[in-house]
Amino acid sequence: MSTVNKVYTSLRGISSVIKDIGRLREILSILIKHGFGVLITRLRLVEVIGVKNLSKNQDDANSHYSTSQRIRMALEELGPTFIKLGQILSTRPDLASPELIKELQQLQDQVPELPFEQIQAQIETELGQPLAQLFSEFDRRALACASIAQVHRAVLAREKIEVAVKVQRPELTNRIERDLNILYFLARRSEVLAPDLALIDPVGIVHEFEKAIYQELDANRELTHLQRFQEHFAAFPEVKIPIPYPQYCSQRILTLEFIYGVKITLAPKQFQLKPEELGPRLMRVLFRMIFQNGFFHGDLHPGNILVQADGRLVLLDFGMAGRLSRPQRDHILDVMIGISQQDYALVARAFYDIGIKMPGASYDYAAFEHDVILIMSEHFEDRTLGQIEIGQFFMALVRGAIAHNIRMPSTYTLLFKALMTVEGITKNLMPNLNFIEEAQPLVQEVLAQRYHPRRMLQDGGYLLLSMSKLLRQFPDTARQLLHDAEQGRLSFRVELKQWDCWLEEQRNLRQSMSLSVGFGASIIAASLALDSGPEGWFGLNMPSLVLYGIGAILGFLLLLRHWR
Repeated sequence: MSTVNKVYTSLRGISSVIKDIGRLREILSILIKHGFGVLITRLRLVEVIGVKNLSKNQDDANSHYSTSQRIRMALEELGPTFIKLGQILSTRPDLASPELIKELQQLQDQVPELPFEQIQAQIETELGQPLAQLFSEFDRRALACASIAQVHRAVLAREKIEVAVKVQRPELTNRIERDLNILYFLARRSEVLAPDLALIDPVGIVHEFEKAIYQELDANRELTHLQRFQEHFAAFPEVKIPIPYPQYCSQRILTLEFIYGVKITLAPKQFQLKPEELGPRLMRVLFRMIFQNGFFHGDLHPGNILVQADGRLVLLDFGMAGRLSRPQRDHILDVMIGISQQDYALVARAFYDIGIKMPGASYDYAAFEHDVILIMSEHFEDRTLGQIEIGQFFMALVRGAIAHNIRMPSTYTLLFKALMTVEGITKNLMPNLNFIEEAQPLVQEVLAQRYHPRRMLQDGGYLLLSMSKLLRQFPDTARQLLHDAEQGRLSFRVELKQWDCWLEEQRNLRQSMSLSVGFGASIIAASLALDSGPEGWFGLNMPSLVLYGIGAILGFLLLLRHWR
């Protein structure tokens, strides 16, 4: 078959799933230019390009760059969708090597500023009024320009307040949809034609990326994040969060208070501020987000952290944020305690509980704990706490977990990236800053809250409800098992090497159930005894006081077992 016929046949099949063949050709050509022709060959897409010799299309000027550098340069040339993909991959040490992550963190948006007429049209379409009625001043030149949006300084016409207006690029959604269509095509093709690539779940990665980029494209979502950060730091004078103006916002427009400041890395010289004050201040802000608020900024690079002349920190760009439930915060707290006390077993258990266990895979906790101990030894032994790189340690743990079929949830990888970025900024300001030591006051405060009697009783109540639900479901589950056994559909597979672990788990379960029943019975009995005698201490009669005391002790023992 001639080359022309091969190209025609290939394109006819691909065009049924690809909306823009021209864009696919452009993407493949850029990948070949940067030395990734082997990948194109493996995916059997050479005919789409219509060339016989891929090496002739490769740019020899790129040959002296490393693979990671060439990936970064290719993503930059491919445009907004792929730049954002690279930025998200930079938070995934389970998918990218340390060298690639470091390179992806340097991704730059190299896009020209849009003509003012397009920006004006976008604002008027989104906000439904002429620009002159909305703003008494509006700078035609952008303050900042990126692949997703550009920012202009303006003054609100009615309020006479100076603001920054973030305007999303017109037609951006259509371009991203086109690129996502191609990414899904390439991912599915990879899973079929490149089994080694299938192991990292390319389609799943693209799906996760799709959710992330559409969330970041929604300015209303960023507005919600901004308002939440304002609420959390309202009584925290060391931090300034810009005031948003919702009436001048839409899905593609974000208008907020204009704040003057300089990048945190330039502040010590610009304002003669002490680095030993700025570094710990930034750490306290991040730790407060993690342990107290459970809601953290996911993109704390120096460009998003300004400093005012009085030393206050100003946070910007709230499109990427992460949430941590109370149990998730407890796990991170356990890790921090384990690091400070060199308790390797506590760190291993906390990370094991954090991870997502891959379906159908086998697990060996002893081997996992052994590898965690090796990683901790590598990062902590013969080092002072000030020399420890906590962000690098977390990333190493994430990569190590993959070998045991355990994947970290994306919230944690985003958190670890934030920790690593802030650690880098603070150590640039103060090379000997002790990351763990700075966290201690807040860790102690959160620990006190964890072991407060009110919370322990609350957690005990939750555990009791969970056990009650389990007991209610048990008859139906047992009935189904018996039915399956009668029908010959029940089979057992026992691995003897896990037998001791299983027996230990059963002993722990029985003990936990006994404590739960005792706790529940004590609380119920104490409540029923409230009216059985005269009031004493704390407004309770003696029987109720004794029963509540027994319940508190049993609840405490139950929580200790749960936390271990």
